[in-house]
Amino acid sequence: MKLSHLAFSIGATTIAALLTTSLASAQTPPAEPFDWRDDWELADGLNMEIDSEGFNFPSHMLFVDKPGPAPKDPLYFVLELKGKIKVVTNDRSVHTFASDVLPIPQGPNSFDQVGLTGVCLEPENGYVFVSFAYLDETQIYRNGMARYTTTPGTFGLEGSDRLEFLDVFRTERSATAHQIGPCQVRDGHVYTAVGYGDEKAQAQNLHTTLGSIIRTDLDFNAPDDNPFFEDDGKATAIDYIWAYGFRNPFGLKMVGDRLFATENGGDVDRFNEIEEGENYLWNGTDWGIGARASQIFAPAVGLVHLDYIDDDNEVFPEDFRGNFVTVSSGTPGELGRSVDGKRSLLLLNYDFDTKQMAGVPRAILNYRGSGMQIPVSVGVGPDGLYFLPILPNARGVVAVFKVSIDANADYPHRIGSDEAPLALINRYGCRQCHKIAGAGGSFGPALDDGLRDRLIASLNEPAYAARSAEVDKLTGEPFVNFGDARQNILAANGDERARRWLTTYLQEPTFDNPKNRMPRLDVTAAHAAIIGEHLMGRAAVTQEPEFGTLDKIRFFMAAQIPELRYRHMILSFGIGGLLGGAVLLILVGMFRRRRAA
Repeated sequence: MKLSHLAFSIGATTIAALLTTSLASAQTPPAEPFDWRDDWELADGLNMEIDSEGFNFPSHMLFVDKPGPAPKDPLYFVLELKGKIKVVTNDRSVHTFASDVLPIPQGPNSFDQVGLTGVCLEPENGYVFVSFAYLDETQIYRNGMARYTTTPGTFGLEGSDRLEFLDVFRTERSATAHQIGPCQVRDGHVYTAVGYGDEKAQAQNLHTTLGSIIRTDLDFNAPDDNPFFEDDGKATAIDYIWAYGFRNPFGLKMVGDRLFATENGGDVDRFNEIEEGENYLWNGTDWGIGARASQIFAPAVGLVHLDYIDDDNEVFPEDFRGNFVTVSSGTPGELGRSVDGKRSLLLLNYDFDTKQMAGVPRAILNYRGSGMQIPVSVGVGPDGLYFLPILPNARGVVAVFKVSIDANADYPHRIGSDEAPLALINRYGCRQCHKIAGAGGSFGPALDDGLRDRLIASLNEPAYAARSAEVDKLTGEPFVNFGDARQNILAANGDERARRWLTTYLQEPTFDNPKNRMPRLDVTAAHAAIIGEHLMGRAAVTQEPEFGTLDKIRFFMAAQIPELRYRHMILSFGIGGLLGGAVLLILVGMFRRRRAA
């Protein structure tokens, strides 16, 4: 065995052991009483409960369109990233539909971001289609698909007669977080989204499936009515392409005979209707993402799975019907509450007649916990919206959640009612212009480290007292109304002067400077005090949660991965190799010292 191979093996095993131990430590119940609802806030009129649990890194879920009535009839399918298809039945028992789905199984200590990524169903024949990325015999990532057969109509608990679709992908490089994704079945055809595979130029290349949506028949053949089909007796990538020019289309939904997609950009995401034969213009830049977009999301929120609530769906209120629902996975390695729209369920109001958005996207669920979590999938079920996060909660449980309509529900956390500092910062849109906790815009100064000292220095300048005196002479509002506030600021010193100024400024940005360009946000006095205390870094700020060494290693590694938005798991073999190399050098040094002795 070469020394480099030994180092790699030691490093990978070491990191895998650390991660396994770290994840196992999450199984230990927290010291304080735990309520899983503390992780999520809901819009008014909604309730939420755990529907099923016990999954291992789940990546995608999909409902059976017309489930059978028996307790053991399948209700929805759940993919596990590392190679299993699970099925949840009407009685909410969980069964393994297929194991070792990947052509080359990955070991239990493999934590890279590839695996099972999409599932779609064809009820007439009982077909279950699954897409995946895997590491082939040459240690190169490849895309692929497979089809299983089960009970027509209602499906079943086990799949058989596996048919693989690998050949067209064998010359193309997939990549972690940029691989093949979701699929949809319509009128005897399968539509599948394929990410660009870390090769930006390929999204504009019709001779590769990378960065495209492909269309096959139910047996994975290329239909001859595909827009770029070449009748040359050879099945190549161009024969399968339905539309191209994509980066990472991670959500796909067919509504009637119309196809829609959500897509991850770099710093911009988009939602689009997808037309046959069209180029969606991604050229490796965020401008390419914005060039053909029905709705852009900037900054990016990590859009993933997509579903649709029919106009005639009486389970949901009228303002939900006729809306798409998508899930956003957020930013790699984030802890705690993030900017609005990240790690959320979002309703998208699209006008099918004008082919334009009819409303602004709105969140109906947000993550509000203190740890790391990544929502990855959403499904419209027979009695509510279901969604799926990939990571365990503080009890070590990975669950499918059901969000239902219940105007009388006593749910403890409502969107817009949380008065934690970051919740208020999101509510008032402070991050649209300022970076706070590393996230936000750049129109105004960053409000992170150094704000307190900058304020104290500025307010202690003689010029500030002179400016206040000039404002005191003004006879209009808001200047007259805030005269006492200006005097109270000048009467204080140090931290207290800065705190009083910041609290007043948040309520009325022009109170001591008519030329100030910050808009008035209608921040209440109570909320201004909470935000001010947080930005000043005072003791009143909620303390950050404490994490052990292994948790910090896990979070650090997640943060180093450039993009972790879809099929998220956490291993950098490069880091593993480095650590393994260090271990190897220690061993070699010990061996040499023994020989010298």
